[in-house]
Amino acid sequence: MLTNEKHQQICQSLRKCVYSHQEVGKQIEKATLELAEILKLDETRDFNDFSRPVVDRTTFTVSWRGRTCRLGNTLLFWLFYRLARSTNCYVAHVDLLDDVWHGAREASTIRGVVKRLRDQLTAAGMEGLASAIDGSVSGYYGLMIV
Repeated sequence: MLTNEKHQQICQSLRKCVYSHQEVGKQIEKATLELAEILKLDETRDFNDFSRPVVDRTTFTVSWRGRTCRLGNTLLFWLFYRLARSTNCYVAHVDLLDDVWHGAREASTIRGVVKRLRDQLTAAGMEGLASAIDGSVSGYYGLMIV
């Protein structure tokens, strides 16, 4: 049986792991951009895989690598918008539920919307962006571009 104290210790350890992963991601992204500048890479031609998507809240679209996907004023858009605000960082399910759904929902709700979001992005020719939505860390999702 898992005691409350043990549960809190496990949660704290998981938070530390997520935080350290976020820091490493930020360092990699910074180093990559510095190298691109030193090598004078043309981001639109040579370095596009690492570019961040552009999320337009007026048209409810996502643009990435020359393609655009219209998601409309839907949960798909607002979930992507929330993840894109924290690119290369994991966002806890509880935060996603608060920020996107504005209330109590089950974590399984997120899974269904993520699946539909990936399908929409793939249909728009953004397979790489769809696969960048990472849910491999239990209790978290992230848009991991780097």
